[in-house]
Amino acid sequence: MSNPYENQQKPRRRRADRHHPEGVNTAPRRAGFPPEEEAPMPLVGYDAAPPRKASPAPGMRPAPRVYQEADYAPPRRDPAPYRQDAYAANDYDEFEPRRRWPKVLSALLVLVIAVFAASYFLIPQDAGGILGQARKTADTVVNGGLNLVGLGKKAPPTLIKFETAEDEVYAGVKTVFTFTADGPLEGVRVLNGAGVPLTGSALPVDQPDNKVWTFSSVMGEPVSSTLTAGIMYDDTWYHTDKSLFLTVVQPSPVPTPEPTPEPTPEPTPEPTLEALMEPSPAPLAVIQETPAPTPVPVQQLLPVFTPKPQAEEAPEIEFPEEEIPEDMLVSEDFTALYPEDTAQNTPEPQENDLAAIAEATTEAPIAEERPTQAPAAEVIPAATPQPLLTAQAADSAAPSALGMVDDAYQGGRKLSDYTRAEPLNVPGGDAYTVYDGGVFTFRGDAMRQNAAFGTAPLGLKQMTVQWQTELGSLRTSDSGTLYGLGWSGQPAIVKWAVEVRDMMNLSEDKKAVKALKEVIAAGQDGKVYFFDLNDGVATREPIDVGFPLKGSVAVDTQGRPIIAFGQGISKLPGETGAIGYYLYNLIDQTRLYFINGRQSDDQRQYSTNGAFDGTALFDHRSDSMVVAGENGLFYTVKLNTVFDFLDKKTITVDPETIYLRSKAGRQNDNTVSIESSVAMYGPYAYVADKQGILRCIDTTSMKTLWAFDTGDNTDATISLELEGDRLALYTGTTVFTRLRRDGNAVIRRVDALTGEEVWQQAVAAKSTNDERGGVKASPVVGKNSAGHLVYFTVNETPDGGTILALDKATGAVAWQMPIRSGAVSSPVAVYDEAGQAVIIQAGNDGMLYMMDALTGQVYSTLDLGGPVEGSPAVYNDMLVIATSGRNNHNLYGIRIE
Repeated sequence: MSNPYENQQKPRRRRADRHHPEGVNTAPRRAGFPPEEEAPMPLVGYDAAPPRKASPAPGMRPAPRVYQEADYAPPRRDPAPYRQDAYAANDYDEFEPRRRWPKVLSALLVLVIAVFAASYFLIPQDAGGILGQARKTADTVVNGGLNLVGLGKKAPPTLIKFETAEDEVYAGVKTVFTFTADGPLEGVRVLNGAGVPLTGSALPVDQPDNKVWTFSSVMGEPVSSTLTAGIMYDDTWYHTDKSLFLTVVQPSPVPTPEPTPEPTPEPTPEPTLEALMEPSPAPLAVIQETPAPTPVPVQQLLPVFTPKPQAEEAPEIEFPEEEIPEDMLVSEDFTALYPEDTAQNTPEPQENDLAAIAEATTEAPIAEERPTQAPAAEVIPAATPQPLLTAQAADSAAPSALGMVDDAYQGGRKLSDYTRAEPLNVPGGDAYTVYDGGVFTFRGDAMRQNAAFGTAPLGLKQMTVQWQTELGSLRTSDSGTLYGLGWSGQPAIVKWAVEVRDMMNLSEDKKAVKALKEVIAAGQDGKVYFFDLNDGVATREPIDVGFPLKGSVAVDTQGRPIIAFGQGISKLPGETGAIGYYLYNLIDQTRLYFINGRQSDDQRQYSTNGAFDGTALFDHRSDSMVVAGENGLFYTVKLNTVFDFLDKKTITVDPETIYLRSKAGRQNDNTVSIESSVAMYGPYAYVADKQGILRCIDTTSMKTLWAFDTGDNTDATISLELEGDRLALYTGTTVFTRLRRDGNAVIRRVDALTGEEVWQQAVAAKSTNDERGGVKASPVVGKNSAGHLVYFTVNETPDGGTILALDKATGAVAWQMPIRSGAVSSPVAVYDEAGQAVIIQAGNDGMLYMMDALTGQVYSTLDLGGPVEGSPAVYNDMLVIATSGRNNHNLYGIRIE
């Protein structure tokens, strides 16, 4: 056979050897096999192919292999016989030792399951300590497993907060615990250190959400113990990890003071028609300089909580019969009546009292019914129309210094050298109303000092929710959905006369309530609500304006069925309505009058904002109403009211409106907005605007008497106080635009007659995108035991918010207390019969604080569970306040104890 490699060429060098100078000889490769590939294995049953021969030495070319026939078909060889392994008889590989870990793991798993089962079924669910933790862990595991198969029950809500106002309480005194959870609860309880529940009563504060609860309990013997909170969910009691340490001490015995005999009061004659038929010709601001037989005391002009002496002196005034208009006789007749006063145990007036008085006026001359006393001219000098307290600008507060421009208008007609024919003479304090009937306007009266009427027992110094009722909500175009009462929404609380109560459209059961005290609140859902102060039940259907209402409700000071309130927003989705100030008749809830807040042919204004955040004042002496709006206009409205309560049971008005348009030099038009309420004393009105221009307006001439630049926007309503022959004014700024960089809100006392600054106190504050920092809450002017202090609340301070007690004379800080959430709600001062006072302040988060008026010590707190923007009103021992949250927009009646 010929050699197939006879003409074989020299094999090519590998890539790695290409650059070798001599190259590397490699063994020749057989044809048909690709390079670097091993030859196939021999067939089964054949020995392996013989090993390759060693490569020839370098430089020698191997001779090609000569194949024989046998090479193509090698002889078959029998396979080698199977030989038994030396270890074949050894059972080492067949019988391995048994593995123990599966059994150990199974035993542990069974043990764990047994422990969890025992914890779940044998340990009570309300157990405490280590067993309670074991049961809680077992609950988590078991419920988790059941949840995987869809059989588990929901986990109870988590208790976020469990607290009480003080960590040391007195034995025998009710202690209130507050619970706050992240979900609805069915009940709460407090357990002592031994796991025994305390005796007490639980009450949900934020129904129907039921996330905030209070638990009231009277502690018995003195003890110090750790108390744990328990909650009920799905008819099951759960222990929580929330606890507090409480110390119960025995109160120190208080020596019983020897009773001091009270002087026998002089008999007070019954109110008669002529006593209140005509306004007194002597202005409120008159102060006697020389002794008179019975001078009018200055205290008579202040808002103290004692019966007014005017009732004794008023019948002595001579009024010619022929000067009383016939149509006013019916209207003024009504003011002789006082409503029921259960607090003083006075008998209820009979249903025909008004008719009897009216008949008496036609049967006998008025003069014959007057008590025989000393001549009236000897008590109050006749014909003294000009008050002793006369406002006159200091040089630093001259209106010309700020370039003030004043223009009075009647409709679209500008008035030149205007002088009011019948001057306004708005009284302050108790004299603001003709009878002691409650809280008639924002901050109580024309001097805007407080929003509390009467006194309250303060022995326990705590607050308890007595009732709550849900308010509504309304979606707007630009401000989202609004809830409850907004800033500065304060309810009015009025005790109606029997005759007025019977003629109004109250529900029949509420007409039968003796001495009905009606709570009236203007909501951001566009409705004015009416509730009974005693139980929070609606007394009648609400008035629905249809657009959000801001500010507070003002009630006619003679007790006639008239209310006034302002509108805050006019744009709803797909609808834009009118905006302004409303006057409503409460006999049938019809509208009596509307002040348009927008520019028109009959109204000239600088600002385009037509809202009214402020609350009106009523002057019962001149039958007028005073209010200011965010359009920058100051309005006086002569109502000319005719109240026919005898026959037709109707009330009508014929308004005559005069308004003042004012602006300082170089002041932007939109900064003339007045967001606060007007304060008044006599003929003088006090307002402050968005620019910070504080002004005294003479309502007789409708001119600015003095002007003071406070430095920035002023939202808080001004407070006034008469001190001898001086009139003090208290005000504070926000940190809005001009003071934003400085970062300080400024609190001031200003001489209200001259415009001079007496003192100032700067408080660090900032503005945010959500809320203006500084003073948005109106101040409280202290009385009685706190008569030397004035109280301001500042929002967005470094502490969140701060309430400060300042010395009236110097402005020095007597005490201050941080409010973690900030506050825009106005505080109130509540007094007991001895004149001792507490301050109650609501935080933005809904926490109510009751603190000592002299030291700032917090006596108790109450969590309402929702944000608070509005302000409270107090009638004796009942405080009324509202929340404004999406999940909590309720009106609360809270008992003060």
